[in-house]
Amino acid sequence: MRRTVRHLVLCLAGLLPMAVVLLAAPPAGAQLRSVELYAPRPFGHVIGDTLALSADIVLEAPFRLDPASLPRPRSLDYWLELTDVRLTDGGTRDGAQRYTLELTYQTFYAPLEPKRLAIPAVPLTATDGARQVAITVPPWSFLMSPLREIVAIGEGTTMALRPDIAPRPVATTGTRYGLLAALAGVVAGLGLLAWQMGWWPFSRRRDRPFAHAAREVRAALASSAKPAASSTSPASAPGHRAALLALHRAFDATAGQGVFAEDLPDFFRAHPAFATTEAEVRRLFAASRRLFFGDDPIESAREFPPAELVALARRLRAGERGGA
Repeated sequence: MRRTVRHLVLCLAGLLPMAVVLLAAPPAGAQLRSVELYAPRPFGHVIGDTLALSADIVLEAPFRLDPASLPRPRSLDYWLELTDVRLTDGGTRDGAQRYTLELTYQTFYAPLEPKRLAIPAVPLTATDGARQVAITVPPWSFLMSPLREIVAIGEGTTMALRPDIAPRPVATTGTRYGLLAALAGVVAGLGLLAWQMGWWPFSRRRDRPFAHAAREVRAALASSAKPAASSTSPASAPGHRAALLALHRAFDATAGQGVFAEDLPDFFRAHPAFATTEAEVRRLFAASRRLFFGDDPIESAREFPPAELVALARRLRAGERGGA
């Protein structure tokens, strides 16, 4: 009896260190805190639907998910395809490394009646650089529905498809009013521009003597350009004379009476839109005096060359528009 008790004590003494070691060793899944799977509704899915699953994975630091263990988008079965895989690192908090794994599947199964299908589990690997731990994202099942009914409830063929959902009307009142307001603004702007520029239908609202004179000046100088180039004079006398006459007629028409050099102060007071051209206009009248009363066309053309004459006509036309 004593021998038996002694053997029993020795056996228990030999097993005691092993038991202490087993109790001190961490459990096999101690590196994994949790895996929580979030999925859409498990019913009412039809062929072609996409299923978005999300898994929150919490690991004990310093373990981290091995990116090489992530699944690649591919065809998993004849009816199921993994289309997208995204891993978001949530960082380390409270001694735990957190991840969010997003998986997008697309189903191509066409059931004839409601049928439950399952998306398989996803095996992953976590590592701390020296050790590896296997992790599994659990599977998920869902119910697929047929696109058509097998037995017709009412009259009609069994292959009749369900009608499309009627689209909801979109409120467009605000958009229409905004479009009409924008169009009204555009029309008003174009009308104002046409009135200012004297375009149709405002072309006859008021005569524009200087606009007409500017055209006559260009035409007169252009017609006499070749003769002037072949002669020794700086400009052809007939063309220069016609250009000066056109401008003088514009001054007379604008003032409503004949305008001479001594009348210019009164003219500029009555028409301040032309005040910026006063110096050139006085030179113009001086050149006209040399041509019409001094009979010196060459000196007149030198005093007011054709290019400056065209430029003055344009400035007078612009002043006429600005004062309209």
